[in-house]
Amino acid sequence: MTTQVNIPYIELEGDGTITDFAFNYPIVENVDLIVLVDGVLQIEYTSYTLDELTENGGEVIFTEAPADGASVLILRRTTMTQNVDYETDEPFQAETHEWNLDKITYILQELITGAWGGVDANGDPVYLTFDLDADPDEYYVTVTNTGGTDADLPMWTSNEYAGVYAATVDEAANIPADESATTKPDGYIWIGI
Repeated sequence: MTTQVNIPYIELEGDGTITDFAFNYPIVENVDLIVLVDGVLQIEYTSYTLDELTENGGEVIFTEAPADGASVLILRRTTMTQNVDYETDEPFQAETHEWNLDKITYILQELITGAWGGVDANGDPVYLTFDLDADPDEYYVTVTNTGGTDADLPMWTSNEYAGVYAATVDEAANIPADESATTKPDGYIWIGI
């Protein structure tokens, strides 16, 4: 299967009577679909079920119709895992390889369009994008997000911590190269801004 260009979210409006809401993009697993009503995360098999799942999308069927005027947001956030283990001298399964490429494409679509990252203090959905236009400040770096959900990241004065490392830049500074590994064991890298 090839993957079409998709925006992996759709925002609809409840009317107090409709329970079936369609979405038009594929998902890998049910857990990859996020459903929010007025910014509140809904739970599959409690608040809704999924039906008619195909490579073209499917339907979210609520147990109770969302209220009149309620915002219904259905979006995909594909689990970032490697499900295929390629082994030396084993058959190269085209269908399995194609499935894995589709999954990677879904993740990229989500990163480009802004994947859901939770809700903010007001209960509004937060979308994550990769607009790393950052402005350094004395105690934090503000990462400006085109979606309006800027992040203030605390700066550290030691490179032993994960996060934003701040140091005085002078001729003697030993600044790590962009994308080089940190001393953290969980795979963090340096990003210069």
